[in-house]
Amino acid sequence: MRFFGREKVSVDSKGRTSLPARFRDVLKRLPDDQSSTLILVPWFSVCLRAYPLPEFERMLDAFETRVAEAEALGQGDDESDLRRLLYGGAMDVQLDAHGRLVLPHTIRKEVGISTEVYWTTGGNYLELWNPERLHAHESVARQETLRTQFAALSRTTVRPDAGPIVRSATTTPDGGEP
Repeated sequence: MRFFGREKVSVDSKGRTSLPARFRDVLKRLPDDQSSTLILVPWFSVCLRAYPLPEFERMLDAFETRVAEAEALGQGDDESDLRRLLYGGAMDVQLDAHGRLVLPHTIRKEVGISTEVYWTTGGNYLELWNPERLHAHESVARQETLRTQFAALSRTTVRPDAGPIVRSATTTPDGGEP
């Protein structure tokens, strides 16, 4: 399950907003008992993450596995803080028959959502942003950092038929020497 795109949607005075149709269409692929539930998590007080229930459960399973394997994390404050974020901050919301949901006042206030919200995607989850915060987050400096990270990721690519291709600074794009 993957979501694509972004849309700006209004939020009324009661905190109701609509899940854009393109995202509802993706949720319709889930079994009926899971297609109308989203788990909202205030994500480091910057935005809300909205997970379809099965994706949230998969993410928690992966988290628990990694915590069990991570000797450095231990049972200290870091683990407690992460658990509070993922478990304590999470709340389930139900979509009505028209694809609307209510964003509770406390979490709207925490992430700065008032009259408009940008729904954007992270692949298997959605994010809800205050439009000004999203634009500030996507600043020119941030874009340059992302370009650098993307370039580093693309230096090692995998072709389904040929295995990994490793490029270095001394290799031309076609794999030859400069």
